[in-house]
Amino acid sequence: AGARVLYEQEGYQKVRTFFHMLRPTLDDIPEPALPAGLEVRPAEPAHDPAIWAADAEAFRDHFGGVDDSEESFRSFIEDPRTDRSLWIIAWDGPDIAGLVINMIDPTENDLYGYRRGWLDSVAVRRPWRRRGLARALILESLRLLHERGMTSASLGVDAENPNEALHLYTSTAFQIHRSSSVYRKPWDPAAGPEWRPGD
Repeated sequence: AGARVLYEQEGYQKVRTFFHMLRPTLDDIPEPALPAGLEVRPAEPAHDPAIWAADAEAFRDHFGGVDDSEESFRSFIEDPRTDRSLWIIAWDGPDIAGLVINMIDPTENDLYGYRRGWLDSVAVRRPWRRRGLARALILESLRLLHERGMTSASLGVDAENPNEALHLYTSTAFQIHRSSSVYRKPWDPAAGPEWRPGD
């Protein structure tokens, strides 16, 4: 609360709220139902560039944008937590229709004493939206995390996501666990700093 008052006194205004959501149990997960004509196939290293591009494309109109640089791609692929066997990729023939990049962080789980998986990115490309694909991929992800010994799952969401993701996640039994906010202040670089050394 004190930080919020300080930001506002300094001219910052809240522009976005994000929720950390938690599904506290992975029991009683409904059977996923993929839209007709789509199938889930295992991710292979040769698919990495296409999966990365599909994910970036799906999020291109979201708040904050996407870092789809080669450096970011390499960092993601080389992250020791990256495990393709946890990814759920839906294909329409040769095209990626949607995906969920799941992750298990053993260091975090050991530190906090839980067995939790992360739905790190949930993405459906525009031609395949509004057909129940995201819900099916989320449910399939939860079933997979349960099979890997996890007992809960988490994800992050923009509260003002343009695709009503918050409603989707609550409909699959995720609950708001914590929130965070982004503040912004107009700044004119030509005006120079508002403070001086020694202030």
